[in-house]
Amino acid sequence: MKPLRPFTHIDATSVDEVATILAGGNAEVSAGCTDLVGTLRFQILRDYPAVIVNLKTINPSLDYIKEEGGILKIGALTRLEDIAMNSSIRSGWTALAEAAH
Repeated sequence: MKPLRPFTHIDATSVDEVATILAGGNAEVSAGCTDLVGTLRFQILRDYPAVIVNLKTINPSLDYIKEEGGILKIGALTRLEDIAMNSSIRSGWTALAEAAH
């Protein structure tokens, strides 16, 4: 495991801001950073990001699980535990619930 290389960290204030940053290229999003830190340390990504954008500073409305017209929608800030324990996901998308668990 190697140390993290330098990157710019941005606390996003809106979804539009995140979209603009991502459109600029060489950026990754973080919604807790647990998986991303390991990914960076083990150099799994083809390109090391110059920018990490924190989604947790955006409105908490990005934490949701909805089923609309047979389509499952999960917000970017939804915790894996919430996905794993959601009754709709457990009954209709069993593999997803198990993977999140």
